[in-house]
Amino acid sequence: MSTSSPSSASLPSAQPLPQSHSYDDAQPPQHTEEEEQSRLLNTPPPQNCCNYYVASFFLACVAAGLICTWQLLPAEDLAKTYLPKFDAPENPYTGPEAGMVGGEGYGNGTMGGGSGGMTDDLFGNVDMTTSTENEAPGTVVPSFMTCPSSSDNNQQCCNGSPANCPLPLDEMMFGMVHNAMSSEEGDFIIGYNHYYGLEKALVAGYRGINLDVCSCGGVLQFCHNVCDLGERMPNEVFTNTLQFLNDYPSEVLVLLFEASSEQGPISWSDLYSEMANVDGFTDLLYVHTEGQAWPTMGELVSSNKRIIVFFFNGGSCDNDVCPSEFHPWFTYAAETQFESASLNDLQDYEYSCQVTRGPGSTSDEKTQQASFLVVNNFVTPPDPDAAAVANSKDFLANRLAECANLSGKRPNFVYLDFWSEGVTAELVQYANAQYAEELSSGQ
Repeated sequence: MSTSSPSSASLPSAQPLPQSHSYDDAQPPQHTEEEEQSRLLNTPPPQNCCNYYVASFFLACVAAGLICTWQLLPAEDLAKTYLPKFDAPENPYTGPEAGMVGGEGYGNGTMGGGSGGMTDDLFGNVDMTTSTENEAPGTVVPSFMTCPSSSDNNQQCCNGSPANCPLPLDEMMFGMVHNAMSSEEGDFIIGYNHYYGLEKALVAGYRGINLDVCSCGGVLQFCHNVCDLGERMPNEVFTNTLQFLNDYPSEVLVLLFEASSEQGPISWSDLYSEMANVDGFTDLLYVHTEGQAWPTMGELVSSNKRIIVFFFNGGSCDNDVCPSEFHPWFTYAAETQFESASLNDLQDYEYSCQVTRGPGSTSDEKTQQASFLVVNNFVTPPDPDAAAVANSKDFLANRLAECANLSGKRPNFVYLDFWSEGVTAELVQYANAQYAEELSSGQ
């Protein structure tokens, strides 16, 4: 592109500006007071084009335009138009090669001594430096989640450790990945809860997966209340989950589904059908009878019923009969405050450890009647910097201890954002090993 100036011949000839008038010398016309009043009274008012009929027509056109925009171009599409899009990532889980068999740590029973209960020193002096500190998150099974060598056929292993097998499900602790479908890696555009996908969270040692269920154009998806700004398809998620469980037959998962409050209606029967479309998935679903004792981890592994499904926040079932494998969450679980805006809120234990949802009417009834205590350990909106602190050993250990002491119940689920930050998975595994050791020693 030339940078030279265009020829002056191509420019229009300069036109002289009109001369300005001098008002200093101009003399206004002279009128008597009677003449001026008569002129003002007889001058008609200026005409206004915006009369009643014109204004009504204009408003009708604006209303019609808004209705057409709403019908033909929904707000979600408007947002999608102006937000950046990213290429969808490849499936992050690649099967057994994502992990290592063997290894040192809690998985083979070499756990540290317990502190004797829910105290401020809940996790003792355990070193939270894992063997995968130089690996990308979720690409290698950490040492604390590796079972002993399969050559020892006499030793059962459950969720990465033989020590977990005698524990009933309602005495286990799980790291629960909050809004697990919502990740930067999974092409969620705004407000994602994690950097990496849920498949990598499984490899990294998390055994609780929370998913929001949406109906987008009549199609079930896992999204975060807004269609087309990020979604995971059930068939893909269930296929990858089944592959993980087939590759690691010692592992037990808890799947928690939340019906979207904005993208419904949600049919749990339809979600079950999605599971049934993945050959072998529903064979692993456990069915619990209310009022009976929960099985031990070892019993779940031995019977190969290694997926426990819960649901909440509404939804419906065919003929009002839900699949027997789907269990209502707040029939069995009591949950702490879930609306914390900052780390200070989380550290305000009187507030953040208060049980707000559960099977009873009062906070005490919810805790006493529940099988599980859920501790929410995230801030809203999702904040990776806050998560790095909340998921650290000292912060989380203190929080679990405080919530346990205030509620009188041992936590079972730790809800978290940005699972790749901090040490939640390892700390949970250590807590289970410590608790199992206390039970075996009669403490």
